[in-house]
Amino acid sequence: MTALEKYVAHVGVRFYRAAGVELVLVPLLQESASFTRSAGDGYFLVSLIGEPGAAYPLDLRMPASYEPEYLAKKFRLDRRGYGYSPEELAAALEVVADDLRAEERMDR
Repeated sequence: MTALEKYVAHVGVRFYRAAGVELVLVPLLQESASFTRSAGDGYFLVSLIGEPGAAYPLDLRMPASYEPEYLAKKFRLDRRGYGYSPEELAAALEVVADDLRAEERMDR
């Protein structure tokens, strides 16, 4: 029998439509880092709606996280059949990052 690891957290999932790109952002917590390649607080699991297998943990506070070349590699957007270009995803994530910064300012 295979061992099962499980961590349950209730978090505020965000759905965005920005620059023609539909995204789901799941905030990652320090406690979940062992499940997400060491991505914890401050990171979001970014998933492209309608693009199977297109999800990656990103720290949207870091502008390098939404550089088109980086996104093309991490989301494998060079494969045929994807609805979004790396540049479109980068533009959408820039808008989302601005919104997250505004949300963070409201929390202070």
